[in-house]
Amino acid sequence: MQYYRTVFPVIMGILIAALLSTGCLASEENPDVTYTETASPGLAWLTASLTDVSTGERFSIMDLAEEGKPVIIHSFAIWCPGCSIQLLEATKLQAAYPDEYTVIALDIDPNDSADKVRRHKESNKFKGIFSAAPTDVTRSLVNAYGPGFIQSIPQTIIICDKTATYLEDGVFSADVLRKATGELCN
Repeated sequence: MQYYRTVFPVIMGILIAALLSTGCLASEENPDVTYTETASPGLAWLTASLTDVSTGERFSIMDLAEEGKPVIIHSFAIWCPGCSIQLLEATKLQAAYPDEYTVIALDIDPNDSADKVRRHKESNKFKGIFSAAPTDVTRSLVNAYGPGFIQSIPQTIIICDKTATYLEDGVFSADVLRKATGELCN
């Protein structure tokens, strides 16, 4: 019996560490997607109707992108520690440069409700627009960027001048996000 009390926690620890470490590995793909082909199923995530969990207002990513500010999209799940770090960095960026960016956080875990996402945002004092992504939005993101988009989170996409650029998975500091948007948007 003592054997199972020792071995089981060690095996579980190794499995959890392996799962968490995959969220920090860079993806080898780096496609640019222009959104002139809105009928493409890989681009449906741009026009899908989403709900802001804080206000209940409906929006689409394309509508926000057409306002002219760079749009930074982060995929996340409330249980993901790397995701929370990324959302904290995005909050720092918004605090340092208010009104310069639109940040959208899309929870892609189908088990996370809008209420859970709202509580996560509020308890961590994150800034930005948070939404629990409907299944069709998540599916569309996978069509556009591959299965790695849901296998390793957080993921980051920046939209400037009607072009969506997939950065990669992992955590980006506020300074790196600012630099990336500067390079992509100018």
